[in-house]
Amino acid sequence: MNLKESLLLEKRNAFINANGGLALPVAGFIYWLALGIAGLYVAPRFWFPLAAFTSGLIFPLGLALAKPMKSDLMVKSALTNLLLPAFVSMLMFWPLAFAGARADLSFVPLAIGVGMGIHWPVIGWTYGRPLYMAHAIARTVGCTVLWYTLPDQRFVAIPFFVSAAYLATVFAIKADVKKARREKETERMVVA
Repeated sequence: MNLKESLLLEKRNAFINANGGLALPVAGFIYWLALGIAGLYVAPRFWFPLAAFTSGLIFPLGLALAKPMKSDLMVKSALTNLLLPAFVSMLMFWPLAFAGARADLSFVPLAIGVGMGIHWPVIGWTYGRPLYMAHAIARTVGCTVLWYTLPDQRFVAIPFFVSAAYLATVFAIKADVKKARREKETERMVVA
């Protein structure tokens, strides 16, 4: 087996063992749904700090959901070391969000809608699954379109859209994990 094949097997095994990392997208769904609801009731000047400070709850919520979702977020793999740089690069969008808020507060939903998804392509690469890249692209395009087309609803439409994108992705991940498990089982039977 060559390095490329070994890497693909490592990625697929990490994906299966983590159950697609499902707990974190579920936590993201909950976070963005709550932000959409907050957008209905909270003034934008309060919405932004609420969004910024509660974003730190996503990972702990994901950890709390890990067991019920059968999603081991701490699964060890040869690729685990890539996760820290992925999350650090994602967090680097926050200065843009804060600076943008000073110029136009309504920029914030677009900034965090896109910025908080920057790590998705890297996570997808570590699992060897294009689905994660698709989530990031759809999310970026959708947030941008909504920002331009619904300027008066930016604090509601964008969070609800991102929440819906997470929900769709959760179901897609579940289906993809089943597919990966079937592929692995088929290969095991062929080798045996």
